[in-house]
Amino acid sequence: MARYIMFQGTGSGVGKSLITAGFCRMFARKGIRVAPFKAQNMSLNSGVTPFGEEIGRAQMLQARAALIDPDSRMNPILLKPQGDCMSQVIVRGKIWETHEAYEYYQYKKFLWEKVVESMNSLAEEYDLICIEGAGSPAEINLREQDIVNMSVARYAQVPVFLIGDIEKGGVFAQLYGTWALMIQEERELLRGFIINKFRGNYAILEPGLKEIEKLTQIPVVGVVPYSRFQLEDEDSMTEKIENSYKLPKTADIQVGIIRLPHISNFTDFDPLTNEPDVEIQYIFPDENLSKFDVIMLPGSKNTTRDLQWLQKFNFQERLESYINNGGVLLGVCGGYQMLGESIIDIDGNEDYQGEMDGLRIIPMKTFFEKEKTLKTLQGCLAKAEHISVKGYEIHQGKGFIQQAYEPLFNLNLGNRIEPEGIVINNQIFGTYLHGLFDDGSFRRYFVNLLRKRKGLGTISAVSPSWQEMVEEELDRLADFLETCLDIERIESLMENF
Repeated sequence: MARYIMFQGTGSGVGKSLITAGFCRMFARKGIRVAPFKAQNMSLNSGVTPFGEEIGRAQMLQARAALIDPDSRMNPILLKPQGDCMSQVIVRGKIWETHEAYEYYQYKKFLWEKVVESMNSLAEEYDLICIEGAGSPAEINLREQDIVNMSVARYAQVPVFLIGDIEKGGVFAQLYGTWALMIQEERELLRGFIINKFRGNYAILEPGLKEIEKLTQIPVVGVVPYSRFQLEDEDSMTEKIENSYKLPKTADIQVGIIRLPHISNFTDFDPLTNEPDVEIQYIFPDENLSKFDVIMLPGSKNTTRDLQWLQKFNFQERLESYINNGGVLLGVCGGYQMLGESIIDIDGNEDYQGEMDGLRIIPMKTFFEKEKTLKTLQGCLAKAEHISVKGYEIHQGKGFIQQAYEPLFNLNLGNRIEPEGIVINNQIFGTYLHGLFDDGSFRRYFVNLLRKRKGLGTISAVSPSWQEMVEEELDRLADFLETCLDIERIESLMENF
C-alpha cells in the first residue's frame, strides 16, 4: 500500500512545485518508487509525455526528479487560461472542453472521479506519492468545489506540510491564517510548517517559530534559505521575466523575447541562459527592437488574441523594418503561426471565428483544428545532420507553406524523415518544436550564427544539454533541502500518521 506526503501552500508562488520536486528526487535516491501528483493544475506551461498526453510542466519536472516517465495520471486535470475567465480543460492529457469558471465547477463530480481514479492507479504502482496542492487551502469560497487541496488530503488521509513564503512578508500571518480557516478535520491532517525563501539572521526569526508552534501545536519542520535553481517555472508571472529588465546588458548576443499576454511554454528559452555570451530580455512590442541581435516570438495559448494585440502596435511594420536592417527573427509554435500570412479558425477553437491576417513575414497559412497535435520528437538540423535536436509539439493549428522552402529540421518519424519548420535567407526561422534549445549542439549553432552576422568569431565549445543541467540542479535541490529541513522528523510524522 502506497504512502503519501502532500505539500500545500499559503498561496501561489510560495515554492510548492520545487519543494515537491526536491522530495521526489530525495526519496528516489533512496530507492523508493515515488511518483508526483497534482490533481488540478492551472498553467500555460505544459509538456507532452511519451504517451502523447499534455500535462503541466511542474509535473513533468517532478517525474524527472522521481526518475520515472511522466504520464497524465500525475496531473489528471490541467486548466489552460484563454482569457475572459475562459480555460481550456485538459482531462487525462487530452482536450475535454472549454469553460468559464462557474460552468467548470458544475462538472465537479466527473472531474473528481478522474482525480480519484488517477491517484488510486498511481498508488497501485508506486511506494510513495508526493502530492502538490494548488493555491491555498484557505480559499474558503471554493471549499465546496475543491478537488486539489484538502479534498485530496481527506480522501487519502494524507499528512500535509504547509509552506509559507517569508519573502512576501507576513509569513506567520500566512501560516496562522491558513490554519485558522481550516475545519477541524483538515487541521488534523496538518503535520508541519515549512518557511521558504528566508534571508537574514535565524536568531531574529526564532521567537516567531516558537510562537506559531505554541498557537497551533504544529511544528515548524524547517526554514529554507532563499536560493535560485535553474529549473522550469510553472507560471508566466515568473521572476525571470520580471528580472530580465533589471540585468545589465553586457554579453555579445542580446536576445529579445516578446512578452505576449497569453505567453506559454516560455521555458523554451531557458537553456539560452546557459550560454556565457548570451543575455535574454522579455520585452513589449513597442520597445526598441534594433538593440537585439534576434527577436523571438514565443508560443501562446490564445494565438489570435495575441496576434490582434501585436497588430495594435503596428508590429508587422516594425518587424519588417527590423529584418530589413539585418535583424534575425525566430517564431516558435504560436509565434510561428503569427508570422504567417493568415490564421483560419472556422470552428472558433479559441475565441475568434474566421480568417485573420497574420504578420505576413512567412508565406504560410495556418488552419486551426479541434484535435491537438501532441508528440515528442527528435531529429537534426536539416543542413547539418551532426547537429541534433529533441523536443515536443503541442498545438492545434496546422501550417501550410505556400511555396518551395528550406526546412529548419529533419525529424525522425518511425521509418521516415519529415521536414519541419522553415528558414528564409538564414535570417527568419519558424518551428513548431518546443525545447529546440535543450540540446547544446543546436543551441551553440544558432548562437554562432548570430555571432557571424555580427562579425564576431564563433565559439566551438558546446555547453551541456539542458537536461544534463536539470539533473544536476535536481540533485542540488535535494541536497539543499536535506540540509535545511528536518527530514527525519518529516519522515517520522509521515510514518506515525
